[in-house]
Amino acid sequence: MFTDHFFPELGGIQDSVATISRALGRRGHQVDIYAPRYATRDYRRIGATVGERDLGPNVRVRRRPSLPFPSSTRQSRAALLSPVAWAALAYRAKPDVIHAHSFFGIGLEALLNGTCLRIPVIGTNHWTVAGFGPHMPLSADGAAAYVAWFYNRCDCITAPSRSVFAELGATRLHRPLLVVSNPIDTDLFKPVRDDERAALRARFGLLGPTITCAGRLGPEKNLEVLLRSVATLRDRGIAADLAIAGHGSHEPVLRALAQELRIDRRIRFFGTLAQDELARLLRISDIFAIMSTSETQSMVLLQAMASGVSVVAADSRALPEFVGPHNGVLVDPHDAAQLAQALADLLASPERRRRLGAGGRQSAERYRTETVTDEWETLYRSVLHGSSAA
Repeated sequence: MFTDHFFPELGGIQDSVATISRALGRRGHQVDIYAPRYATRDYRRIGATVGERDLGPNVRVRRRPSLPFPSSTRQSRAALLSPVAWAALAYRAKPDVIHAHSFFGIGLEALLNGTCLRIPVIGTNHWTVAGFGPHMPLSADGAAAYVAWFYNRCDCITAPSRSVFAELGATRLHRPLLVVSNPIDTDLFKPVRDDERAALRARFGLLGPTITCAGRLGPEKNLEVLLRSVATLRDRGIAADLAIAGHGSHEPVLRALAQELRIDRRIRFFGTLAQDELARLLRISDIFAIMSTSETQSMVLLQAMASGVSVVAADSRALPEFVGPHNGVLVDPHDAAQLAQALADLLASPERRRRLGAGGRQSAERYRTETVTDEWETLYRSVLHGSSAA
């Protein structure tokens, strides 16, 4: 696995790489993760000690020297490319398959290693190019052309949703294409039990109806519209608190907006939560809302669905592939009034919330870790033996 995004930086890519690597290791595969070396302050930012997480005896993490890379997490790193890393890779234990989760930095090293050692390379694109335009040194067209160049040098291209391929343009991609979901731990993210609800709500200090959102606090997540909808609910006499889990460069902007809208007492910033704590928060939430316009899937959306929570999601990019009338509500991500109405309707109908939550849990079961790991094993074997993946 080669990735420019890994622990202690938090996000969907990082969770996906760690979860799949751990699952493959449990099945007896040896997995080496090549990732950037992070600074001590990056661990402190999330309250973690410097060191590697335990992903099992068959998973090793090998760190590369890196430089800071601008992003809304303020943690991102770009690994420095080594032109001779392929020799060390061959000397240690030549892998059967290389899996690149980045299209720059260490992703380029993955391509070089594959070419020099004649190892098949699978390239996964977790990004929407347009959604992260402000962080890229190229124009949107230039970035899309580069991304297509990168993945056309892989043996197979995967993405967690069809929207990724649609954005890049299918005619630009000349390798087999396959949609493979990010994995969801449906044993950790599960519906709340009746006997634990009250204690968990007290633990988080949640007293009334609660809308939750979670993830990176960046401008591309479009959280301002969610705050404005909470203000609209307040003006309509509807009591609802907003729980926000995560960290990022946009947090001061959100705090200032909450004060401007006079809803700061209704907003709870929990900061970055460990996975088990996030799971607890999600399962006692009444609604999960995501208005991001930059999602290629959204693991936290699926985690909320696995937790049996009704969801309101932006009708944007990949989200409509996973949210429909059976498990949630789609709204215009730029229309605070429409969002407020959708939230009000759900808050007024516990039975509808229960029905949508049950539908969400059923949908999330399709993306459970073991199922997704089966798909990766099948794909790895197919490229290893030269068969078509799509």
